[in-house]
Amino acid sequence: MPSKQHLGRGALGAVALVALTIQPAAAAVELLSHRAVYQLSLAQGTATTGGVSDVRGGLVMEWRDSCAGAISNQRLGFVASIGNATDFSYDVRFSSWESPDHTQLRFNGRSFDDGMLFEEFRGEASLDDAGGKAAFSEPSGETLVLPRGTVFPTAHMIELIEGAKAGEVVISHDVFDGSGVEGLSRVTAVVGRPIEVEASPAVAEDSARRWPVSLAYHDVTDADDVPSFELTFELSERGVLHDLVLDYGDFALQADLEQFEAFEAPRCP
Repeated sequence: MPSKQHLGRGALGAVALVALTIQPAAAAVELLSHRAVYQLSLAQGTATTGGVSDVRGGLVMEWRDSCAGAISNQRLGFVASIGNATDFSYDVRFSSWESPDHTQLRFNGRSFDDGMLFEEFRGEASLDDAGGKAAFSEPSGETLVLPRGTVFPTAHMIELIEGAKAGEVVISHDVFDGSGVEGLSRVTAVVGRPIEVEASPAVAEDSARRWPVSLAYHDVTDADDVPSFELTFELSERGVLHDLVLDYGDFALQADLEQFEAFEAPRCP
């Protein structure tokens, strides 16, 4: 089985995709405040080396624009079966706030293993032209130096969407997403050609134009080319994720959009 840190990455990698802030009127990216509920299952046609035979669960991602920044709340939970062994459950909850100028991030998260608290973290991070720093109040006293060029999820994904619109194929950045003391990753995105899909009444507020995207998360201190986590999806122009696959290496989860609710954008002075 993958480490608990990597299991949490499933929700947090998705967090990095919805923690997007709508910029002032002149910006090219206009994203939709929304709540999306996905049904989780064991992805078909993927290798399963950890003995996982079945998965039942869900992923909820809520992102709201506010006049003071972007607020996101996510929860991933599932029950997995491993052969004749006893089923195990995993639950990760994460919330964050990112400033409109992409230089400040506040975050907190908790993960539960079979109903017992496994990991808890919270803190804040800041960036400037020289780099930045993440300071944790839990675990108390932990700090993380962020190298020059690091970006937070909001800025990363704005660049991803703008790059997709511009026809870029490979986009790579060091990203700190707030997922604990190991939350700094080198994230490489491979973006496919845009596709047009038939509009669905259930997600009428979303755009019909999407890009196939694959994200690979690497440890910035490890020269190994094998990613610690991979995430594939179709990304709409308005920041809604479709057809997610969360690949942990030992097994992969399919996340199918089941419920969708759009929120009105705030009226800021």
